[in-house]
Amino acid sequence: MKKLIIFFLCACCVMAACTETSEGFLESKGKETDDLESVLSDSAKVMGFHAALFWQVGRLTMSPRTSSTSTLSNYKDYEAGTDNSRYSGYFRVTEFTPAYTKGDFSQGGTNAGFTDFRTAWVEAYQTIYRCNSFLQNYKRTPLCAATQERLAYEARFVRAFFYFYLLRQYGGIPLLYDEIIDPFNPLYLERSSFEECVNYLAQELRATADGLPLEQMGADYGRPTKASALGVLAELYALAASPLHNGGNIGSGDNRLLVGYEDYDVNRWRNVVITAKELMDLGTHELVKDNQTRPGNGFYLATTKRVNSERVWFWLTVNSTAFPSNELLPKSRNGKCNIQPYHELIEAFPMKDGRPINKESSAYKENPYADRDPRLGYTVIYNGAKWVKTKGGKQEEVWTYKNASQDGYGVNGGTRTGYYFRKCANETLMGNDNGEGVGLSFIRYSDIMLLYAEALTELDVNQNREEIEKQLFEIRDRAGIDAGDDERYGVPANMGKDEMIDFIINERRIEFANECGNRFWDLKRRKLYEKLDGVWTSAAVWEKADNGSFSWSVQPIEQHFFSQKMYFSAIPQREINASHGKLIQNPGW
Repeated sequence: MKKLIIFFLCACCVMAACTETSEGFLESKGKETDDLESVLSDSAKVMGFHAALFWQVGRLTMSPRTSSTSTLSNYKDYEAGTDNSRYSGYFRVTEFTPAYTKGDFSQGGTNAGFTDFRTAWVEAYQTIYRCNSFLQNYKRTPLCAATQERLAYEARFVRAFFYFYLLRQYGGIPLLYDEIIDPFNPLYLERSSFEECVNYLAQELRATADGLPLEQMGADYGRPTKASALGVLAELYALAASPLHNGGNIGSGDNRLLVGYEDYDVNRWRNVVITAKELMDLGTHELVKDNQTRPGNGFYLATTKRVNSERVWFWLTVNSTAFPSNELLPKSRNGKCNIQPYHELIEAFPMKDGRPINKESSAYKENPYADRDPRLGYTVIYNGAKWVKTKGGKQEEVWTYKNASQDGYGVNGGTRTGYYFRKCANETLMGNDNGEGVGLSFIRYSDIMLLYAEALTELDVNQNREEIEKQLFEIRDRAGIDAGDDERYGVPANMGKDEMIDFIINERRIEFANECGNRFWDLKRRKLYEKLDGVWTSAAVWEKADNGSFSWSVQPIEQHFFSQKMYFSAIPQREINASHGKLIQNPGW
């Protein structure tokens, strides 16, 4: 076992030296030849080992597959497995996104043997193992006691975050607690129930919230804070309270309690309200608002500025990378356009007055992008939208119409949907220009506000209506939507519970489009994926006439398939086979 510990310590040190997310506290270095005692006796090496615990955070939680490719090229996977967008590359069912869209996980000859299921499982447990290794040894280091304890709380947070990731993907999973047990010897490991996992993680996140600082500044910016722990706890409680687990359990027999609760309990939503309100009352976070520069500029800043008041828990890149611009922008702007939005996402955004679009109106038919929610323009590039052609230079039109040079629909390397994403990209930079290392946010303050509103709706929409609408009004005001004479920002009055939930989930869809797979997880926890089975998603195909005028039409391009078993990824078949009956498979696999 000591050899195993040394191996993982050394691996962590190597990761700290080569990670693409090295910035500030992540710049610590280590050597592959260091053994356990050498690491523990050297403060710099200890800090390098600890910094490496954060390395896998961005890689795994934005994509289920990380081996052989970096997060920077595959963070698209969860988002492109939804009705928001598609992966622009070859549609091979050997990759997670097309497999999820087509409902085909036959790679390897057996569904539960799908490679990405095992990759996600193994790499998450590797990080949990490393966290436990640090927690068992941190008091032996030469660091002062205060630093030791702070790093220990951070390690506990990272461990809890990875358990949370596993829980929402696989349901109840084996809990190692504080033990250094080889996670790749499943003979000795059994899955804990969903309820046991929630209770354990809630306890851990509560403890870390009490031990972490309110702010991490300077070189420590990007480390978890009290709000980070409360944010993940709110997400955990929302997962537990949502229909997939709370009263809508799809399991049966031995696996029933592994994937949810036995019965519905509305009070599980109360935990979301309490935790979200506690975070909101900290006073450390708020919406970024700026409608003076231009409508909705605060939304743009919240998704493109490295340091801002909305970032609750996030993943940073170094300022020597062009991410995410290099992944999103069109070819003419030196981007790879690896993920592209469907027209259905564009339709989800309201008008500038906050009211839904009217697809039958002559104004919409002529120009579907005019007078829309400003967030749409900060999220996608459509035909005729502008982007710089040199760093900091003049903005010029991007043409996505059929057969347009470089970026057009139907052109090799062009758009397949009529659109490109620009969300989280700095609009002054080309796809190959280095930025300030913004990375992506797992949780923004608006996420907490909307979870709070959702939970209040589930508890009693009529009793909580004023507080629910307050959250919606604030988010839409920040978005740059017109308040209107009634000052409701297009939010319908007197919505019932189901109408309000639908409204909030759509607001989440447009607020967090192309951010860390939020749509993917919302569709799962709310049991909305089954409504997409057999549904076609579309492209907006613009055509240019000889006289220079444009016309457009909607063309179906992708049919989605979903079966109930896909609400939970399969426990990797190799783990099942090796456990001799200890690990129970998920429903349907």
